[in-house]
Amino acid sequence: MIGSSMPMFVAVGTLLHLFGGIGSLEPPRERRWTAVGASLEPLPSEVRTDVVAGTHGIRLSGDRTPFVVSRRMENGLEAFPRDHVTLEGWISIDRPSAWGGIIGAIQDNGTAETGIMLGYREDRPFFAVSSEGVADVDGRMTYLVGRTPLVIGNWHHLVGTYDGVSMKLFLDGEIVAESREQSGPVRFSGDEPFVIGGYFDQDEDFGLDGRLREVSVLSEALDAEKIRRRFERQRELASLPPEVDTTLEWDVPPFLCWPAVDAMSIVVEVSVPSAVSVVVREVDGEVAATVSRQTPATLHDVRVDGLSPNTKYFYQVVAEGFGQRIESDLKTFRTAAGRGDPFTFVAIGDTQSQPAVVKRIADLAYETRPNLLVHAGDLVSTGGNRRHWTDHFFPNMRPLIERVPIMPVLGNHEQDASLYYEYMSLPEPERWYAFSYGDADFFMIDGNRSLGDQSEQIDWLESALAASDAEWKFAVLHQPPWTSDSDDYGDTFVGGSRRGDPNARNITSLLEEHGVDICFSGHVHDYERTFPLIGDEVVPWDEGGVIYVTTAGGGGSLENFDPANTVFGHRKARRHHLVYCGIHDGILEFQAMDEQGRLFDVLTLDKRDGRRAVARAARRGVEISPRSPTWRDAPVD
Repeated sequence: MIGSSMPMFVAVGTLLHLFGGIGSLEPPRERRWTAVGASLEPLPSEVRTDVVAGTHGIRLSGDRTPFVVSRRMENGLEAFPRDHVTLEGWISIDRPSAWGGIIGAIQDNGTAETGIMLGYREDRPFFAVSSEGVADVDGRMTYLVGRTPLVIGNWHHLVGTYDGVSMKLFLDGEIVAESREQSGPVRFSGDEPFVIGGYFDQDEDFGLDGRLREVSVLSEALDAEKIRRRFERQRELASLPPEVDTTLEWDVPPFLCWPAVDAMSIVVEVSVPSAVSVVVREVDGEVAATVSRQTPATLHDVRVDGLSPNTKYFYQVVAEGFGQRIESDLKTFRTAAGRGDPFTFVAIGDTQSQPAVVKRIADLAYETRPNLLVHAGDLVSTGGNRRHWTDHFFPNMRPLIERVPIMPVLGNHEQDASLYYEYMSLPEPERWYAFSYGDADFFMIDGNRSLGDQSEQIDWLESALAASDAEWKFAVLHQPPWTSDSDDYGDTFVGGSRRGDPNARNITSLLEEHGVDICFSGHVHDYERTFPLIGDEVVPWDEGGVIYVTTAGGGGSLENFDPANTVFGHRKARRHHLVYCGIHDGILEFQAMDEQGRLFDVLTLDKRDGRRAVARAARRGVEISPRSPTWRDAPVD
């Protein structure tokens, strides 16, 4: 019994049990699961979320994948059809999502793509297959997407077939897509979870939000006539009126990303597929730009171009769908400052938990009215869980993110999940990127991927740093290259520590070589500002040292420090906090404040005398005049 009002579920064991038992490695011709009341019979071995009876089928909440037949396909790999297979389902989608699954077993993690899945993307059905005939050692998936959209709230019959040569996708008895990109048996690595009612792999867990009537796995690739007859057996389902609430409302009201001197990105999510329009106005009310997205979707990323630098604008988003229209409140943004213009920014990290703390930090940040928000990663605790974004991160970060653009890096808790990339509008390649604001360049680094010699990312970073002509340079990554933390990199109460993330440490020589001023990071839930460093030696900042700042006090439970100070350790604080920076005329003013707004660290960096530039040049064997200041409006001798 799941809860006092839930029906009894009868589990039937592992994948091998479902496909004929240990003594039979040949799968039966068909295995079917059918909704009976609020149960799915025969029921998979694990029930993971609330499942309730609905008219004509089981109603699923969409919270996460409800039924796991087997956590790993290796438990019954031989019993799953691989040479010829059909996946089939009767489903009704209440709320489309970027990734939705019906039945299958899949791993789609970066370049490693294995398994098979029947599902949907937004309102389009898909059939995904990775095969052994594709010359890719890690596997490469083909997502065959149907041309015909699903009707929200209506019952649909979806079928995907694969015969080792051709993939075919059928919707309501008719073929809607076909591909010959895959060949040979379905490729499994063995760690794919076999699931029903969701898209579930190592990084993602997206449950079906709607109803499930019936699903099947067959060890043959059904032909078009057989599929048509199977549809006709339950055609009356497809003719039923929709059983869904199609009220149009904001799931994620508008927020801002990726500022530029002439552009801004506005991201919004609505409850049902809709068209959206963004209207941007000057302060005098004149329309500066109107951008429309007429293709119905629930999630929209709208880039508004052709704006003026460092200028305040008003914006409003209108959504129209299912005969309804909603308008957002009127909000403001300012385009990015150009070279020579003063600006301010706040840096926050690790907002993944304690919503009341996150809200206080975000409200305090907005109170300073910054131009820019830089986030050091771990925005949420589980990147693949949509509710962690919609119920925690976005609500608690307002009004900050609807008036100040956010530029984040990936943390480990984002899990490299697709939701991060779908919600965050960022420069290519998104996993890492660089952008300019005022007299600063920001280098946003993915500390979860390799930063070793000859890695793709380290090559990019070296090139991007070398190309920068900015007076101020900041690196941002989640994992700290240097930290005095107590136990993330070794328990300092009983022994030694690596004093930081070894992968992140790989960037330090590049930061030193190219004059990065401050490296911001998160991950360790406290505050620390190191002495300026070159290698592991303390060197004054105006002689070329790099300052490392851990700003991971956005909400995560606080951690502790080594009981003895480190050689590089300087200012430390075990408290929730943010960092505020203002840049003008060759000066950087740096402040750290706790969630009550109390300052606990203050620093000023001044480049007007040119000493840092002279010292850095001397380290390269180049002599420049110490009287050559680096600020723009230097007096002429």
